[in-house]
Amino acid sequence: MKKQVLTGLFLGMALQAVYSQKVEWNTPGAGNPFIPGYFADPTVKKFGDTYYVYATTDGSGAGFGPAQVWCSKDFENWTIMPMNWPNSHWIWAPDVMKHTDGTYRMFYCQPCNVYEGMAETPRGPWKNVLGESEAVLVPDRFVKNAITLDGQSFVDDDGSVYLYWGTWGIYKGFGCGAGKMTPDMKGFVETKLIPNTEIKDFFEAPFVMKRNGIYYFMYSSDSCHDSTYHVQYATSTVGPLGPYTYRGTVLKTSADGTVHGPGHHSILKEGDNYYIVYHRHDNPHSNRGFHRQLCIDKLEFNADGSIVPVEGTHSGVGAFAKSILKSKNLAYGKPVKASSYYDANFLPEYAVDDNNGTLWRPKTMGQEWIEIDLQKVEKIRTIWTQFEYGTSYYQYLIETSVDGKQWKVFADKRHNYLAGSPMVDFGETDARYVRLTTTGTQKNGFAGALWNIKVFGAYETASPQLWMGLSGLDWNGTEWKNDGGMLGGIFRLTTGQVSRKRIGGQEAIVLAPGTQLEFESPVINPKEEHTATVWVYENNRWTSKSAEDYVQRGKVVIQAPGRELVLTNFRYYNWKQEEVEKAYDATVGLVRVEASDRVKKGLLVSMTAEDFAVGDTVPYIPNKGVVEGYFEARKAPVVVEEVQGKKAFRFEGKQFFRSSFMLPATLRDNAPYTLEAWVLNLELAENECVADFTSSHDELEKIMLVNGTEPRCGMLNHYGFYEDVGYKDAQSLAGKWQHIYVVFDGRIEKVYINDQLISSKDIQLLIKPIQFVTLGQNAEGNWPFSGYVHALKIWDEALPLEHK
Repeated sequence: MKKQVLTGLFLGMALQAVYSQKVEWNTPGAGNPFIPGYFADPTVKKFGDTYYVYATTDGSGAGFGPAQVWCSKDFENWTIMPMNWPNSHWIWAPDVMKHTDGTYRMFYCQPCNVYEGMAETPRGPWKNVLGESEAVLVPDRFVKNAITLDGQSFVDDDGSVYLYWGTWGIYKGFGCGAGKMTPDMKGFVETKLIPNTEIKDFFEAPFVMKRNGIYYFMYSSDSCHDSTYHVQYATSTVGPLGPYTYRGTVLKTSADGTVHGPGHHSILKEGDNYYIVYHRHDNPHSNRGFHRQLCIDKLEFNADGSIVPVEGTHSGVGAFAKSILKSKNLAYGKPVKASSYYDANFLPEYAVDDNNGTLWRPKTMGQEWIEIDLQKVEKIRTIWTQFEYGTSYYQYLIETSVDGKQWKVFADKRHNYLAGSPMVDFGETDARYVRLTTTGTQKNGFAGALWNIKVFGAYETASPQLWMGLSGLDWNGTEWKNDGGMLGGIFRLTTGQVSRKRIGGQEAIVLAPGTQLEFESPVINPKEEHTATVWVYENNRWTSKSAEDYVQRGKVVIQAPGRELVLTNFRYYNWKQEEVEKAYDATVGLVRVEASDRVKKGLLVSMTAEDFAVGDTVPYIPNKGVVEGYFEARKAPVVVEEVQGKKAFRFEGKQFFRSSFMLPATLRDNAPYTLEAWVLNLELAENECVADFTSSHDELEKIMLVNGTEPRCGMLNHYGFYEDVGYKDAQSLAGKWQHIYVVFDGRIEKVYINDQLISSKDIQLLIKPIQFVTLGQNAEGNWPFSGYVHALKIWDEALPLEHK
């Protein structure tokens, strides 16, 4: 007993010493952010013994989906779980509550509507409570002078449910919309405007809570894009709809700027303690502020009920329950080396520092690796990998070695198509060195960047995930590959014959009578919680059935009886599904998304007036790049002239060309590219489009070369506002040849004019399939160009100006 007391005393002293030191944003082991990845607008809830965080998926350019929820038993180790709804373009600020009827209700917004979903579990499956998936609960200006966004619920002591919503409430006479909901929560019995005279500088993100008879109306003010974003509050003792009295600021940007733009929060009550869960901008801060991360700090109150201003920390608050982990992270703080790193903000050692706010980013989007030296031979059973984007999948190979020379495969995920965080791989080896190589990604321009890689000596199976996910598409002729499941691996054909067949609208495998398929893994245990189901084709229809009979200790064995067995959509979860979740899986097949095309083509488009003689009238311009085709005049041809020593195509505002070809998939998503052009504009208008290399027209889906005076986007336009590029001295370029050079490496885009760097900023693009390229105006038929083009090129790779 004495020994235990002394051990506890020394441990407490050690922890006190650690917390007495200032924790910086890149301090190893820092607890904020508490989730690895880019997420925003969090709502935190505890249902049963599990914590859930519902949040906007960020880091995608504009807060686009997919729908997801993070869950944890200890508030320290988190797992992302996909949800079926919402399935919209925007999935902003989800909030979930449990209704008195036992159902869970989700509120989320698109600009500018709020929607409500209903489910029997906190994970879904969800359906719109009003019927159609896009049925609107709160349309814009449902309450006069309240712009609809950021719906957030509050349940009063009597069980009454209130909903609050609003954005841009700073205008005179504006504020936050609010209402008391009907018992079925499909409408309102009362609504009102809480004016910005009560809630000073209300911008968005309302959150209401009650403590000791006081209603606290908390909200975010100023711009979510920069350091001005902060949390304020007002109070009322009358009721949840006010009137409210303004009280002051709760949380703001730290003095050193590393807690930057904190806001759009929710509150967690744990015992008698309150905690504020909020998002802040990443470090180093990204352009536009759309790479936000989730943090938590304690909320304290004065004796009069006022809130003590919160100093945002990097330390966080730690775990709230016993850790789900059975063993320590062997990789923490160990020496590492890597094939490359982007710069000093993204060092290799950040991958082993157990800090969700630091990232190892390799230099390129190609095949890159990181190697950990455990410093002695260790027993390795589990490896967790937390990639930069948990909602997109990565393909990778993990190898281990005793001596750093001879390597053996620990996990082969080179054909993986399952997204997740953490990615969990199991094996059984003794090794000193661990090497992870990223070989592919779901999206172009997503480097194999890591928040953390963790190595354990025990089988760490607590992370709730889809361990096995196989359809007929996963049969390769000799093996059934578990590329859609966390365990990876294969079903081996031990006896009999298997073929692939499309039947009943599904790709399936057909097992001849007596055929046996076997999958081995040390973590499969029928006595542990799990759910196994499979679709079986019989009586001319697909039926989802339990696959429990296939599960054995350490393996899954599928045996065809004395007749043909037709299967698809085999699923094995390492957690127990509710019946409604099984019913949903019975109607929805596994989805397989092809990986991005990583084989660069090089020079895609190349056109030049040098191919013509002065005086030529040109209705067709051949493409000399690797993509075969030409540009065709759609109205009038161009004439070739010699201007200031260069042959050039003359555009007069009425000519435009469209390509006969599409651009390849290597330019999609956030792919690196290089753009070069020689342009002479006699007189620059506000916006003139020289070339539009994209055929879609939504936010961040453009690569458009512009030559105008518009200060925000006059030189390069992505329909992104913050990502666009203008030039304050644009008018000085009139009547002169401009050599325009743009290079984007997947993170930083640099724009040069006549070898002078005019812009360098980190951006995120969302390029869709490109059906055609347009010259002389944009794809929408706007911004006609008047001037001369000597040459134009685009590559699907980053070629720095100094290397040209």
